[in-house]
Amino acid sequence: MRLAIVATPSLHRDQRPAPGSLDGDLIRARLSLDDAGFRVIDVDPARDLAEQLDAMFDELVATRNTLVDADEAAREEASALLLFYASSAVALSPDGELFLCLDPEDPGVGDALSDVAAVFRDRARGEVLIVIECHHAPGATSRAVVAAAERAVASPETGIELLVAARPIGSLDADLPSVLTRAFVEHLDEAEPERGLTAGAIARRIQETPALSGAIPCFARAAGRGSFFVLMPPGGVPAGEPAAGPRGGAAGPRGGVAGPRDGVDGPRDGVARPRDERAAAAPAPPLDDAVAKYLAAGEALAAAPDLEGALTAYKKALALVGTAHRDARAEVYLRIAHVRRLQERHREAIEGFEKALALAPEHRPALEALCEAHLAARDLGGLRTAEERLLSRIEGDADRLAYLVQAAERWEILAGDTDRARELLERARELRPDDASVLRSLGRLYEEAGDVQASLDARRCLIELMEDPRQRAVSFLELARAAIQGEARATLTEVTREQTGIDLLERALDADPTLLDPLALIAVLLSARQEWGELELAYRRMLDRAQRIADPRTRSDVVWELCRRLGLLFRDHLEDPGSALDAFEGAVAERPDDVAGRLSAASLARSAGRLERAAAHLQAAAVLDPGNAQVFHDLFDTFQKLRRADQAWAAASVAMYLGAAEARERFLFEEHRPAGLVQPERGLSAGAWDLLRAADRDRALEEVLASVAGAAIRARLTQRAREKKLPRLDPAARAEAERSAAGVVRLFAWASRCLGIAAPAVYFLKDAAIGVAAVPVGEPSVLVGGEALRGRTAAELAFLVGSHVAYHVGPHRLLLHFPTLEDLGVCLAAAVKLARPSEPVPSELDDAVRALVPLLDKELTAGERDALEAAVFELYEIRAPLDLAHWVGSVERCAARVGYLLTGELSVAASSLSRADVPGVLTAEEKIGDLLSFTVSDAHHALREELGVAIQP
Repeated sequence: MRLAIVATPSLHRDQRPAPGSLDGDLIRARLSLDDAGFRVIDVDPARDLAEQLDAMFDELVATRNTLVDADEAAREEASALLLFYASSAVALSPDGELFLCLDPEDPGVGDALSDVAAVFRDRARGEVLIVIECHHAPGATSRAVVAAAERAVASPETGIELLVAARPIGSLDADLPSVLTRAFVEHLDEAEPERGLTAGAIARRIQETPALSGAIPCFARAAGRGSFFVLMPPGGVPAGEPAAGPRGGAAGPRGGVAGPRDGVDGPRDGVARPRDERAAAAPAPPLDDAVAKYLAAGEALAAAPDLEGALTAYKKALALVGTAHRDARAEVYLRIAHVRRLQERHREAIEGFEKALALAPEHRPALEALCEAHLAARDLGGLRTAEERLLSRIEGDADRLAYLVQAAERWEILAGDTDRARELLERARELRPDDASVLRSLGRLYEEAGDVQASLDARRCLIELMEDPRQRAVSFLELARAAIQGEARATLTEVTREQTGIDLLERALDADPTLLDPLALIAVLLSARQEWGELELAYRRMLDRAQRIADPRTRSDVVWELCRRLGLLFRDHLEDPGSALDAFEGAVAERPDDVAGRLSAASLARSAGRLERAAAHLQAAAVLDPGNAQVFHDLFDTFQKLRRADQAWAAASVAMYLGAAEARERFLFEEHRPAGLVQPERGLSAGAWDLLRAADRDRALEEVLASVAGAAIRARLTQRAREKKLPRLDPAARAEAERSAAGVVRLFAWASRCLGIAAPAVYFLKDAAIGVAAVPVGEPSVLVGGEALRGRTAAELAFLVGSHVAYHVGPHRLLLHFPTLEDLGVCLAAAVKLARPSEPVPSELDDAVRALVPLLDKELTAGERDALEAAVFELYEIRAPLDLAHWVGSVERCAARVGYLLTGELSVAASSLSRADVPGVLTAEEKIGDLLSFTVSDAHHALREELGVAIQP
């Protein structure tokens, strides 16, 4: 009978493979093939493994006794071959016992391998092979796991053959079977059926194949009673191979440490090693059964616990072990030393461990136990020496690192020697400089020892490991504050503290340039030391870092702040006004609405004699803060120095309006104050209207409205005609400017000539209680009532007429036919719908847009349609939010500017705006503020030049 018991974990609930879960599929499929001939039995990973095996043996016995007689059943049982395969996560108990953790949903529960081996020892009579693939946590070492497996199976006592491999969890892809399992199956596939294949041969091939031995961190074989044929040749066991027989005694050397068997190097001291390091000596002669009996008795007595009895048994075993059996004698000494430790006879325990190590110097469990014994004896010098012996024999940086960390913890907590703990952690750091736990412990120990600089360095390295840039920057900032203040104040010089702090603050800025708190602290430190040049360099480094900021708005805010700080530094400390001016201009380039920045730049430019730049900044400041009289005083002085008489007079007129004019300003204003209405020498050109319109208007939106204005007005008139809502005008009321006695009618003609536009038709109703109102008919028309004449001066009437005719120009005309924001929104949506049919329409406008679209489509000429499509394409290319209210406000500002241009007096324009009956998008105060800044603008001066009314120098 050939029986294979397979124990592997199930998948996780989310169908992820647990360590070892894929190995079972591969091993089941291969062992069940005819050439191997195994009957495969699966165990339940959620149930106790040893109990399942006992139940399996009970069932086999019952079945066999039912089918055959007792003698034949005994013969069949003795010849049975049992293969137990397990691949799973494993765990080591504090006393070194190995557990198979088969249930991935309950990883803290496992089956002791020793219990599994005990079932096979007690119940199986034929050959037994245990193949284990151990996946252990990083905290354990592969060698320790393999050694624990060998102790649990105890092949010298049980006669069970063992193949064991260990690797850390995560060292290989969990989606693939493990290396040992794949090698096991591949050797079965490649074997010659007529020769068969033993477990020893499989182990030998693994050890002799560099690709396999290098891929398995730790592998070992412990031979059993005979050669286990995984693949049985057709003729049975070949000559020269040990035949399988009844199990009843241990085979091979006794003493717990397996020697070389079946051509495969076994561990000399219970710890698996790479094959090339194992002893190649010939095996020692076998021990007699009496040694095994004494060893077994000693184990039983120690477990009782009868420690003296155990010592007596072990000493009897030692007396029977010859000097040729070095490994076996070392094992007995080791057991005796362990009993001495349990008796707390630490010095005698140390002597026992030393005797074991004299025979087996590489025996790691003995070295580890020796360290524990020295610690228990409080022999710290001996502990240090034993640790160094152990460290010299640990191979692999990962194992060495783990032991160094463990030993450091022991020295700190149990031995109370933080100096030694720190020394060990420093050696661990050399092996892996970026190990977070090592750095964290070192930082704490350095701080406790008062080594502030070393503590800061360890914490700095720890922060460097953080992945989140913001968290890294904040942590560097906190560490910098600790370096500058805290305990560092008592241990480091002020210069060292501050320089260390600045270095850390620079690292914070490198990590996240959007966090400006570190920069502010750098400025405080360097300012206190008056190291202005260093502060300038810090700001410039930060400007370079700012270019890495992905978000444009955040980047602009950071650059603005840096330029502002640089400007203050150059102005107030480095006494470099030219560089200060450049810096402030860099700031206002990022934030044009920075009034303080504008005024600082203007002041520096004036001081440096750069008057053109000063004027530009002051004009921008006037837009931002039109009520600031000092801005206009500075403009007056600047324009005077630039010999711009007309603009100096404009600045004086604003100062007069604000009631803050100085003597020179008052004199110039009165000298050139217009007597009556403006008398232009010529009218404005069509291009001059761009100077009258607000510079911050939405030009793309205006292009769309301009392209559709004519067709939209025609469509609106058609719509009103259908609804019978077109107003009727009395032809008799139409006034001709040449023949009308009303001055307001002549003002419309005068204003139109000045502005270079066609005059609207004027209908004058002397007795009507209205002022000036547009009439929504085909011909541009305006209705003037007698109310417009009462109580108004000529200048006020000129402002009224001028601000009205501005609505008869270009896209402004739409507001005469679509007077509300909702109406204008319908017009815009209909225009966009024609150019982009797929564009959605706001639900509240849908009905009105549907009604207007066909009319608009019919009225559009080919040229207008082309212009509309181009304008809409440009509008959506910009992808800026549409703000109709802002555009209407810009039209209102334009109308106020036109009225003011014709009157030439701010007080008249302001009083007229304040008396306006029709509310608009903007308040009267907002329009007046716009007029104040417009008055001192280059646009206003250019318009006066074009009209021929500008004051000449």
